[in-house]
Amino acid sequence: MKNTIIAGWDPGRLNNKLFMQDKKLINMNAICNGYERRILEEEKGEHKNFLDVEVYRDEEHLGRYFVGGMAYRFNRGDLRWSANGIPKFHDIENGIDEVIKLVTHLALAVQEPGQEKQVSFRLGTGAPTEEYFEQPKLLTALAEVLKHEYRVVFKHPLFSGASVRVRVPEVHFKPEGTASVVSMCYTDELQHKRDIQKYLEKGYIIGMNIGSSTTDIAIMNSRLEFEPAGFFGIPVGSSNALNEIRGQLYRDYGYDVTKVKLDFLIRQYPRIKYKGQVIELEEMAKRPFKSLADLLKTKFYDQIEMKGIELGEAGALFISGGTVLLASTALEGFIPGVQSVISSDPLFEDARGYFLEAKYYDELDKKAQQYVFQEDDEIEVE
Repeated sequence: MKNTIIAGWDPGRLNNKLFMQDKKLINMNAICNGYERRILEEEKGEHKNFLDVEVYRDEEHLGRYFVGGMAYRFNRGDLRWSANGIPKFHDIENGIDEVIKLVTHLALAVQEPGQEKQVSFRLGTGAPTEEYFEQPKLLTALAEVLKHEYRVVFKHPLFSGASVRVRVPEVHFKPEGTASVVSMCYTDELQHKRDIQKYLEKGYIIGMNIGSSTTDIAIMNSRLEFEPAGFFGIPVGSSNALNEIRGQLYRDYGYDVTKVKLDFLIRQYPRIKYKGQVIELEEMAKRPFKSLADLLKTKFYDQIEMKGIELGEAGALFISGGTVLLASTALEGFIPGVQSVISSDPLFEDARGYFLEAKYYDELDKKAQQYVFQEDDEIEVE
């Protein structure tokens, strides 16, 4: 698989993240039916914001779609969000939104304007913990559907007619939470990071990945293995805080804003103006995110007690996920006496973990092939 590209795909409630060795992409997890738009002036900007695509599966024309920000801006009342990424997708053969979004972003990552390309991917991806263990057939079905060849044709003028044929013959799944812990523990070369051992001397590392609608927990022991009792999900995420803030904005200012737009505004601007009114957005967000952290802590301790896990043996709490960027202060000292280690790249930690999972299996395949041919000393390789 010398020409196969390794990638990690993290499907979130609000955004999808793609991680490759030399590239990272994030875009809204949104899709709608595409159509021919009347454009009076030349449109410029990031290519990911102009994903107007036609998609074919083998020779079957699946349709025309607007994906990501394009769908959010130009939908005609048919905007579709994923309920919770891949695991909530029940009709993978006929309802193909998730596949369209995935292959479109894979094609986006490798496209060159005006060029036709054909690319194969080894993909690492995953699902919220509870769905991962409860719906294995769904993940298997996704892997089978991705074995088809998909041709993505970019319709917007920015792409100059680019098209990419995408194949994903190998898909490797992990539960959310484990991916982020793996990412925070391992280098790109699949070696342990230097400071990991000091956290494991006391016993184990707890991983906490806080998403938009769920928080996923995983526990890694001193042997760098995951404890079966340490896998669980908590139905708490940034949506809890965002919905509270949305309600306050509407009550106090008459501002009715979507959750995804509010998520963007809070990350970018400490204050905004609406109809002449100054809104101290950063200040407004403090209490809801503090409440989110308190609720998460309560549910976390309930699960820990029920599973009989001793927190006194924890050497560190690794915290990742996009919510960290909004609630880092509220998450300080989450477990008294246990060091909290905040991800340096919380948005992409899961995607990178999935990438490392795929890379690990790619390395295994290479070693297996080398073992088979190691006695062949008629050739030299570089």
